[in-house]
Amino acid sequence: MASGPTEVSGFAFAGDDRTVARVDVSTDGGGTWTHAGLDPPENPWTWQHWRATLTLPPGEAEITARAWDSTTAVQAESPATVWNPRGYANNAAAHLHITCHP
Repeated sequence: MASGPTEVSGFAFAGDDRTVARVDVSTDGGGTWTHAGLDPPENPWTWQHWRATLTLPPGEAEITARAWDSTTAVQAESPATVWNPRGYANNAAAHLHITCHP
């Protein structure tokens, strides 16, 4: 992957009768966050598509994405905080490790 401005995208889902209110994306371990743009949902029960343009540095990086719902609940930072024997409700923020070339 090349360093520099790069569009990243993904999907978020709130569940129950909630909606996705916002998605934040970070490239520095959560030190700073970029608000992603949300596409209009097809209906209240579908996944919400989001996209953001990030400036990726050369070398190793980690992209973290977290979603907030309409009740201001936010995804947990790590699966370790929501761990249980069967993996139920493991909805921690997504972490993607990448290597960017100059």
